[in-house]
Amino acid sequence: MRFSLATELQNRLIASPPPGWTARREVQLLESGATCILGYRPAVDLLLESQQTDERLWLELEISRANPVANHAKFASAHLMQPLSERDTFVSLVSNHVAPGRANLAAHAIYLLRIAGLKAFQIPLLPELNAKTVMALNQGKASLEHLPDLDILEIVDLTRPIAPVDAGRIYYATNALEVLLNLQQWNRDMGHMHCRHAWGRRRMRYLVAHPASGLFAPSKFCAYTRMPSLADRPGFQTPAMTVPAYTRIEPQTGIFDGQKARLRLERLGFHRMRLSASTPSMRKNFESWLEIHRDQVSVDVDTCELLVAGG
Repeated sequence: MRFSLATELQNRLIASPPPGWTARREVQLLESGATCILGYRPAVDLLLESQQTDERLWLELEISRANPVANHAKFASAHLMQPLSERDTFVSLVSNHVAPGRANLAAHAIYLLRIAGLKAFQIPLLPELNAKTVMALNQGKASLEHLPDLDILEIVDLTRPIAPVDAGRIYYATNALEVLLNLQQWNRDMGHMHCRHAWGRRRMRYLVAHPASGLFAPSKFCAYTRMPSLADRPGFQTPAMTVPAYTRIEPQTGIFDGQKARLRLERLGFHRMRLSASTPSMRKNFESWLEIHRDQVSVDVDTCELLVAGG
């Protein structure tokens, strides 16, 4: 039986697609000859097609799936059999009812799709609904009458680059794992002299904080991701933003904006708080981190604000 929540979202989008778009459900990814060889018929929950451009968004609705990465593998398999073009974008929409570890595994698998040459994103599905509410709606134990509409225009915007650069395209981070991978990468890069030299010393007001690891990083660095074009992918590349890439891109475009970065991170569930209002253990971790990075980061401890990762 189809999940009631997924069916409702499909029905709504098909009945009222965004202006200039059409929507279809359960669209096959492969021609019949390929499916005959594979022995299965991969399909997506929704296909959005632009009437003004040649864009196509292949959407998967991950409501409570035990293994959401299976759809990523299905899409990658179809791409290997019948390569999609630059006009095609895979979007996995994951609700809060999917266990965090499984959601992160799926988010990390997005990078494998990108390495394979696909434009791919993982974006929260109805992020304003907590896991309990999603489960009740999905099981028909709560009324769908007050279900919020899917913000499909925001999803479309997130799949479009905010700027082209020499090394590919720059996008906003679309899930929390991308942000945390950037945070980790910034701290790794600061272990290299050439990265510290490229970064210099910068004054920061907003920093991403990850309590579990005790790490911090500039929020403006963490809120963006880069996707090299296929021609610029000579083998494996780190999926995260890097200090060399950031400091090379920044003077080209001026696209990295502190306020927009903060709003994006809050939209992804990062909780904003004053450093002075944080827990004693977090302040202790911050002091230790700052002691290591005093030559790279200047902060006013009275006005500094943290964007804290949940979980």
